[in-house]
Amino acid sequence: MQYLYLHRITNNKQQEAQYVYRFDDHRLSPGNLVIRKLFYCMLQALQDELTDVEIEYNDAEIVKFAGMERAVAFLTLMGAQKAEQREYRKDGVLLSRTFTTKLTPERLTYFFGLQDLDEVYRLRFLAGEEERIHLYFASTLSCRLSFQKEETFLALLERHRVPHKILEAKR
Repeated sequence: MQYLYLHRITNNKQQEAQYVYRFDDHRLSPGNLVIRKLFYCMLQALQDELTDVEIEYNDAEIVKFAGMERAVAFLTLMGAQKAEQREYRKDGVLLSRTFTTKLTPERLTYFFGLQDLDEVYRLRFLAGEEERIHLYFASTLSCRLSFQKEETFLALLERHRVPHKILEAKR
């Protein structure tokens, strides 16, 4: 059995732990069921405190990946047209757009049904101003939990049969 390596970083001062999954540790794609289950467990453990989601995407890439209809539906559901967007450009070329929107129950339901974590470049789920879950360019997937929420997260991993090994690190 192959295990997901979750790097645990303890922050005793903040009374929280951060779990980081590095996609380079395995040859699993962001659409793999076990990776999605890990993401769903993070969402489920923290859903009652999440308030906002920040989304970074590239117009051409999201259309290439999901198709025009699905891309428009996703961006509409997420409120991209109404949100203030920041554009990242290099040498006059638009690289990506980023916006932050409220995490409504409808949007949260969408993320619980997400079939491929590669759909957008970056997702940041926030509790107020505090980052709680971060998916970064299919490079890392991480969550920050209070020690109390950590027990819930670990129980969810077991319940959903996410094979994992925790690698400890101190901060």
